Amino acid sequence: MAGELPLLRFLGPQIAPVFADLHREHGVDLRLGARVTEIVGENEQAASVRLADGTHIDADAVLVGIGATPNTQLAAESDLQVNNGVVVDASRRTSDPDIHAASDVANALHPMLGKHIRVEHWANALHQPGTAARSMLGEPALYDRVPYFFTDQYDLGMEYAGYAEPGSYEDVVVRGDLASREFIAFWLADGRVLAGMNVNVWDVNDAIQHLVRSGEQIDRDRLTDPDLPLEQLTSG
Repeated sequence: MAGELPLLRFLGPQIAPVFADLHREHGVDLRLGARVTEIVGENEQAASVRLADGTHIDADAVLVGIGATPNTQLAAESDLQVNNGVVVDASRRTSDPDIHAASDVANALHPMLGKHIRVEHWANALHQPGTAARSMLGEPALYDRVPYFFTDQYDLGMEYAGYAEPGSYEDVVVRGDLASREFIAFWLADGRVLAGMNVNVWDVNDAIQHLVRSGEQIDRDRLTDPDLPLEQLTSG
């Protein structure tokens, strides 16, 4: 279940515990999979939260994060194709060739992956509009950047490049040490790197993106060998 560990859906059961342990070590009481039935208030201010099992958790403040749904109302009213966002091609062109969409709302065809994906990260807002603008001007334009996001949590910094949705990968291999939180993880399918994540290991994300883009089968022993530069793992 996605609620059993933070980031489980995206990182899988081997890597997600790294982030759960990190938060617990900093005093966070994780109640994963718990269901909130009531926010109890006093004097028009939240005082506690009641869980489905009857537990009360005292609270000075309550932050509710319920996820985000792309706002496709205008697109739907304009008869554009909508499916988990506004459906666009690799040039950010919608089902109406005179209308383009970019950033988090765009469910876009990715040339490298051969499928539509929607990535919620500021990098899309930074880079995709340029592709859309060139397409609007009639210039050849394809957005084919390797999907990317990063996060900094306490003293842990990570970068993730690629796209390894649940069920798409067969194995996860690690270069480095999970316990010390200095490692690179690779998500593999048929020996090919679908995605890689560097945690407190820096200046390697470009090499990880090259591994993803190459589509080459990489020997897992070479992937996990810290003495072998990532740049030497592919033929090109």
